[in-house]
Amino acid sequence: MKIIFIVQGEGRGHLTQAISLFQQLQGSNHEVVACLVGMIKQDDFSSIIEQEINTKVHYFSSPNLIYNQAGKGLSLKNTIIQNLKKLPEHNQSLNKMKGWMDKYQPDLIINFYDFLAGIYQLRFSQSAPPMICVGHQYLLLHEQFVFPKKRLVDRILVNLNSKVTALRAKKMLALSFSPYKNHKKIVSIPPLIRKSVLSEPTSQHAYYVAYMTNAGLLEQLTNWHKEHTDIEIHCFLKTEQEQEVTQNQKNLFIHKLDAKKFLRLMANAKGLITTAGFESVCEAIYYGKPVMMVPVPNHFEQACNALDASRYGAGISQESFNLDNFLTYTSTFQSPMIPFKNWLAEGRSKLIAELDSFEQVLPLKQA
Repeated sequence: MKIIFIVQGEGRGHLTQAISLFQQLQGSNHEVVACLVGMIKQDDFSSIIEQEINTKVHYFSSPNLIYNQAGKGLSLKNTIIQNLKKLPEHNQSLNKMKGWMDKYQPDLIINFYDFLAGIYQLRFSQSAPPMICVGHQYLLLHEQFVFPKKRLVDRILVNLNSKVTALRAKKMLALSFSPYKNHKKIVSIPPLIRKSVLSEPTSQHAYYVAYMTNAGLLEQLTNWHKEHTDIEIHCFLKTEQEQEVTQNQKNLFIHKLDAKKFLRLMANAKGLITTAGFESVCEAIYYGKPVMMVPVPNHFEQACNALDASRYGAGISQESFNLDNFLTYTSTFQSPMIPFKNWLAEGRSKLIAELDSFEQVLPLKQA
């Protein structure tokens, strides 16, 4: 079966999931003929997908999240305004996608949570290939998922976005820390973790690794660290600095995003400090590292991730980058690494089974 990936390129999670699924499809009866990445502009980290996916990669402009001027929190108002302004640009993206579909003639689209992929299914409903969606966000549509309390409006908005990405989707493969029963079109599958993560040797040194989605959050960590300069922290984020790494203050190092270095340092760290992205938390669990999660303000999806991971036993959720509680937590941490790895081991067979079963009914749908 010929497959096209459509990947939401913001952050690193969906890109790394696409890489992992590509790797797991090697040796199967399914071929990824192209990968379409939705993002505002390419950066150093996005180039990793071209290095690790041996197929054609194309980029297009897609709706993205906008943060406030200080860079510290998600701005729903600015997100809506800026993306409305870019409607003509996004319309052009849909036309580009149609051209790529005509060129590659895929049997199936696998959408890694890109908004325009769902819109494409509506606009070109007569010719659009069938679509399956992959992402942790689809677990939030499951009847068993536990949400943060008293945030009903946020819950409605996030799930509305997920439903748009999955318009006319045949199935939603929801990445989860542990198995869930099937619910409507939602099938729970293990997280998608790249081979480079699985093969990284681990140990434990006295430093911590941090990953932040935007540089504005660094101020909180810097302020806390001024009183704790004996704690060594290596922080990865999108930065305009020319050097690969700079020293902010004693024992606080700022690194440009580098996927290989980030994994190497995390595999040997004492723990991970992050803004509650699903992928980084999964990698930390696999390495047996405790996680301190600080959801980006107003980012409900990350608040859900932090609650879900905390309930699973991966770490603790905090409202700011104050590490006092986390330092205590790491001393008594009991890792859920073993059950997580057991669930992870089922991933490839479940994925291939889902695609094989879909391929069996595909000729009937085309007849």
